[in-house]
Amino acid sequence: MKHNYKNFEIEILDNPNYILNSVNNLKQYEKVYFDEKHPEDEFCPTSKHAITVNKFGSEISNAIICEVGGGTGIYENAFIIDNDKIWIRICNKIYCLEIPSLDLIWNKEFDTFTNLSIYQHENDILIHGELEIFRITKEGNIVWSFGGRDIWVNIEGIPEFTIEESTIRLFDFESNEYVIDFNGNQIEDNPRIIPKKIKKKWWQIFG
Repeated sequence: MKHNYKNFEIEILDNPNYILNSVNNLKQYEKVYFDEKHPEDEFCPTSKHAITVNKFGSEISNAIICEVGGGTGIYENAFIIDNDKIWIRICNKIYCLEIPSLDLIWNKEFDTFTNLSIYQHENDILIHGELEIFRITKEGNIVWSFGGRDIWVNIEGIPEFTIEESTIRLFDFESNEYVIDFNGNQIEDNPRIIPKKIKKKWWQIFG
């Protein structure tokens, strides 16, 4: 995915074939970010997102971020570019890098499992996590978080996270509906009502 910013063309993509500390990678990156918790994590990062900055057709910097956790890909709302910085979600973390150098400014874990997407709101960032919804500052400080009855993934095709004019509308795995404001206050709670099956009497079954 390519994004034009000022005089730069910034390309963000997945590089699943990249191997940490290998000289056989098709592309070697100037900066490799990998915040390992355990030595064995080095051999099996879940997601690998690469960033390249070009200016007037020439590459001036590049970096790759590798993380372990719930897998993520690069698609719409995977990153935010603003004020000479890029915020990119990968697994359950957010990385903030400087543009154009791609030097690391900060990285931090938010959702326990996966940060599914991120959105800019005013001067903050909204995170649609698998377990929680967050509002954070661009410095990585949590303003508030909100959790529901189940995970924020819906298998019925209902949009789990929708930003409206003054609210955020949410649907969880069981299609329970929630509406919160931008301060994290719950305005509506609409549990899904599943009709109970009417049991037939024995004489109705065999009648």
